[in-house]
Amino acid sequence: MSKTDAPPGGAANNESRPARSLILIGNPNVGKSAIFGHLTGVYVVVSNYPGTTVEVTRGVAQSKEYEIYDTPGANGLVPMSEDELVTRSILLEQPEAPVVQVADMANLRRALILTSQLSDWERTGALALNMADEAASRGIHVDLKSLEQLVGVPVRATVAVRRSGVREIAERSFDGRPFQLKMEFQEAIEKAISDITALLPKDMRGKRGVALTLLSGDETILPWLKNQTSHEVVQRLEAIREHVRVQFPGGVTAVINTERLRRIDAIVAQVMRIHDTAGNHILALVSSWATHPLKGLVFVGAVLYVTLWFVGLFGAGTLVDFFETFVFSQFVSPFFIRLADVVLPFPHSHIVEPVKWTPSLPFSAIHQVDLFTVTRSVPSTAYVVTDGVFLTWWQTTARVVHDFFVGPYGMITMAFAYGFAIVLPIVATFFIIFGLLEDSGYLPRLAVMTNRLFRTMGLNGKAVLPMVLGFGCDTMATMTARILETKKERVITTLLLALGVPCSAQLGVILAMVATISLTGVLWWVITVAVVMLLVGWLAARVLPGDSSDLVLELPPMRVPQFGNIIVKTIARIEWYLREVVPLFVLGTALLFFLDLFDALGAVRNFAAPVVQGWLGLPAQATEAFLIGFLRRDYGAAGLLQLQQRGLLDELQIVVSLVTITLFVPCVANVFMIAKERGIRTAVWMVVFIFPFAFLVGGLVRWGMILTGSGWGR
Repeated sequence: MSKTDAPPGGAANNESRPARSLILIGNPNVGKSAIFGHLTGVYVVVSNYPGTTVEVTRGVAQSKEYEIYDTPGANGLVPMSEDELVTRSILLEQPEAPVVQVADMANLRRALILTSQLSDWERTGALALNMADEAASRGIHVDLKSLEQLVGVPVRATVAVRRSGVREIAERSFDGRPFQLKMEFQEAIEKAISDITALLPKDMRGKRGVALTLLSGDETILPWLKNQTSHEVVQRLEAIREHVRVQFPGGVTAVINTERLRRIDAIVAQVMRIHDTAGNHILALVSSWATHPLKGLVFVGAVLYVTLWFVGLFGAGTLVDFFETFVFSQFVSPFFIRLADVVLPFPHSHIVEPVKWTPSLPFSAIHQVDLFTVTRSVPSTAYVVTDGVFLTWWQTTARVVHDFFVGPYGMITMAFAYGFAIVLPIVATFFIIFGLLEDSGYLPRLAVMTNRLFRTMGLNGKAVLPMVLGFGCDTMATMTARILETKKERVITTLLLALGVPCSAQLGVILAMVATISLTGVLWWVITVAVVMLLVGWLAARVLPGDSSDLVLELPPMRVPQFGNIIVKTIARIEWYLREVVPLFVLGTALLFFLDLFDALGAVRNFAAPVVQGWLGLPAQATEAFLIGFLRRDYGAAGLLQLQQRGLLDELQIVVSLVTITLFVPCVANVFMIAKERGIRTAVWMVVFIFPFAFLVGGLVRWGMILTGSGWGR
């Protein structure tokens, strides 16, 4: 694995790594990360699993006695997603490592599916029934002794956020007791399992798991099998699988899963007791409403509104304004500008500008309550060189280095300000709201409610999650598209995010422009963007190679979010953001600095001017706005807003501007993120497509409004 640098006192190099390993495995959102954090402290390394974009966290136990792997959430060991494939691969690579299966005590049925598969793979370890306090509050009681006898491994109730039972279950996993929740299937399937295991190497561990995986139609295990046995044996194994497939027209997987669930339901009925509580009835009612055809739509609307308010208005408005305007613009940037003037002197004087910070409480995109105003006069990044002074080579060099750090495209005044003052508050608020939705169990229900819409674009309901995040920050949304199962779905989602989902900062500026035009103009903008998104998604689903996945989800029970879980996950995700995304802002700013240094930006400006004026019918000054829009789309929108406020745009031009800037190329940081996540070739292809496409649609809207009389004769 290609690992990133660990924090001080973190994971040591390979020479000092413990000889023993422990693997944490479990369904999504059961508290694995909290248990991992408690066991390891800061001994953490995060890396992408080779050949994937799935992150695996590895750390050394605080006792220094063993290394721990926190695998991605998995509902089974027959992979249905890249996350599950990585989890299964780690198990295959470390056949002797004990496993701690972390389960949600309130959702024992889902957990025991994974337990039975660990039994098939002959793993040893222990079972942690986590969130035991929450289960107890809901009247759920599990007979731990009876369950331990049935599954074969130590079983303990844990509360990860309170560190209750965590160390004990980790230590007990090394007892060497195997998972023993074996399942018996129909005679034809059992015979096929016997035939397959007879062909596998005698010393191979988990042969029954291999056989069931093959019979379930999983192709991803074949490369591993080819390394374990001969090509001829693999062909015979595939022949056995095909023979069984013919006997079960409804699907072997369905037969296997049905039998597993029948046996598991009997076990759950034997070991679990549920006592009715008022909370249970309320949560059950909320759960039924959340997936109701009509009431569910109200839920979706409420969740999206709260998300957009908390992330898009409070996070991207109030918090960004505080950090960008007050902290950075009034204190951080001026301090480093003055410091750079001392360390890197050359004859110049900065233009001093008043910076006004007015904290506010937002109610909608265009309505807020201002509290008070703080104004400070500070040096800006703009300056003038002293008249009549010829700069020496040293002063010229000092000026370049000065501008690299505190100039208009400076590392501190732009890259750090963008990464820490603008994007960080947005993603932090999104991570909080995402954690609430995740911990409550609502996210799978949201995916169910939006599934039909996204199917028209070759996606499934899971795509709603990165799309919602895109209204906060497209760069982060591009990264979270990892949750989608297939490469095709991830590419389509990334394309739609880059094409037509405005980030919260851009959306705020756009709505300010929308507020000044007629209803007809608003409809032209909304309908155009919506139709373009649906059409591009529909075409991409049919042009791009690969398969789209079905939405297969087991709805977990609704529950009251746990504050500790949300805090732990939010902190972990912010660390991930700082590690993965901030370097892209630095790289993008450096690129723009050198383009500006060699006047390449001016050449682009001159090249684009005829298109902006001739085809879009906009004033020449709009070219500058689109150029800046590549740096940040909200800056481009802000430039167009300034033209509108100066009376340089009429209503037709405002609508054309809105359509074009909404569909415009994503910011440079997002382009770098696309390159990182989907590859340089995909990133280049998307930019090459979106850039002319946005101008094409903008021009078509202009002429459409003129021809239909909406352009008022222009």
